[in-house]
Amino acid sequence: FEGEIVTYRITPMSATADQRAAQNRLTIGVNVRYYNNLVEEDNFEQRFSFYYDYPGSEQLIGSTLEDAWVEIFNRINQDIFNASVAKW
Repeated sequence: FEGEIVTYRITPMSATADQRAAQNRLTIGVNVRYYNNLVEEDNFEQRFSFYYDYPGSEQLIGSTLEDAWVEIFNRINQDIFNASVAKW
């Protein structure tokens, strides 16, 4: 496996009556290249991404940021694993 983070984006998802973000979404995307040394037809390059929603009243720092990273990267890791073993 090899890859890199290609997307790191914070987007407001909903607004309050005074035009402030009520909820924000952090989206992280990675581009992954998988090499199967035994069966080269199984090699792939694919983009994976996932998101984490958090209240607009919170800053994306400290425990909020750590929670976001844990949820996002757990899901992305699971998706990458599933894609790499799909042909087994």
